[in-house]
Amino acid sequence: MPVSSKLTAQELSDTAAKLRSNGTSIQDKSPNNLVVPVTGSAKLKSTADGNAVSGDVSVPQCDSIDKALSGHNSFTVEANFVPTGNPQFNMIASKGDHAFGLRTENSKLYFFIHAGGEWRAVEYSGGSDQWLGKKHQVAGIYDAENNMLRIYCDGKMVAEKATGTTSGVTTSGYNFTIGKCPETNRGSASDFYEVRVYSKALSEAELASQNTASPAYGPDDKCVQLWLDFDNIAVASDVPDDPTPSLIGDANLDAKVTIADATAIIQSLGNKDKYALSDEAKLNADCFNPGDGVTAADALAIKKLDANIISKLPEIGE
Repeated sequence: MPVSSKLTAQELSDTAAKLRSNGTSIQDKSPNNLVVPVTGSAKLKSTADGNAVSGDVSVPQCDSIDKALSGHNSFTVEANFVPTGNPQFNMIASKGDHAFGLRTENSKLYFFIHAGGEWRAVEYSGGSDQWLGKKHQVAGIYDAENNMLRIYCDGKMVAEKATGTTSGVTTSGYNFTIGKCPETNRGSASDFYEVRVYSKALSEAELASQNTASPAYGPDDKCVQLWLDFDNIAVASDVPDDPTPSLIGDANLDAKVTIADATAIIQSLGNKDKYALSDEAKLNADCFNPGDGVTAADALAIKKLDANIISKLPEIGE
């Protein structure tokens, strides 16, 4: 985030707070241990398959990711997502048009790198009639050792093509971005569940294993550069020196966690029609045992956050 070095600590805090759309950040599981804020157009939602993000997410600058995604270095970019629309350019992930991009284009899967002063691309058009509204695992692979590009879909290699050059991927100053090309601003119509980056060209068997209980490369493997699971919401302790903590517990979306949030939960449980919680509010409210939905236990946990007032409050249900 470019800011003046003359800003005070409070001014820095205020500036950072404005970049948060809802106070939610995702904790990267890779060895890079990044904290990725959900900001701008990105919206975190709860679905039957877990949390998903629509819009675009810019991953904070990371030297390790920059190195993995440039030069004559093999890499794999993988996403588990649901395409919700079919714009001409539906971005899955990119580091800029003059670096690489993985997207759908006119109902085709399309993966390209920029190398040796030209764009080198491979595409796959099969199965587009079964595409929209369904969850898919898609990966773009640059095999630098063999100068090949490959597209994988749902664990199978569906297309490959020689790059036609021994030059590596053009270095980009843009951040790795999910759901958008940071250079052209082409966006996406998709819900993203997991996004991973590896500093190697995964094989078909390896890629197929990544969504199982025994992945070939777990989150802590040295080749894993990014492992974003949008269920893995960062809590305040995950964000050192961040003045804007994750708003887990903020059921009424007032940018703070108080007894009013417990009240909002109890009201929603008692009358779902009149006091319905939004998807964002439900994510925040599900704080006691994340993943089990909003329950009275979440309200009780919020009440107990403030020991000074708990003795003055009526019991839940009264």
